[in-house]
Amino acid sequence: MLVVSVREIPPEGKPVDVSLDPAALHLEGEEDFTFEDGQLDGRLDRGEDRAVHFRGRVRGRLVLRCGRCLESFTHSMDEDLDLFFMPRAAERDAEEEEQEVELSDRDMVLAYYADDRIDLGEMVREHVLLAVPLRRLCREDCAGLCPSCGVNKNAARCDCQPVETVDERLAPLRKLFDKGSS
Repeated sequence: MLVVSVREIPPEGKPVDVSLDPAALHLEGEEDFTFEDGQLDGRLDRGEDRAVHFRGRVRGRLVLRCGRCLESFTHSMDEDLDLFFMPRAAERDAEEEEQEVELSDRDMVLAYYADDRIDLGEMVREHVLLAVPLRRLCREDCAGLCPSCGVNKNAARCDCQPVETVDERLAPLRKLFDKGSS
């Protein structure tokens, strides 16, 4: 159901209500996260100029690893989608499509289709990837792992003393700070 024929979209529109499988979104081999309980709801409307408008919502859960304590945690995803699909011009060749271009806001909601088929899965995949947080923390005050013994400081205490590493290149600066505090 993620690949839709434009000819099969009736004039009154076509509802979309699909459970999202990571394999259908090409996310099954993703190492940084897993996508679970995905759902795509919305409506496809066909315009007179063969343009197709999709309005809907994508929901799911991203299971990630915390960047500090390495524990798994869940990040909920619930995004509104407002996407336009235009037919790809026949005269555009593959080399022109492969060139690097700067994306505008319009390009973020505009996609092209060929052979009278729209792949909603590719657009949903992009939105899932954009929903992955850059800073992956199980919580803001995550204490992380002890650098000496490796214990998760959120779950247990350790008696390790903080190791102070001194960069010898900064020794003259340290002297200035020590002199100023006395």
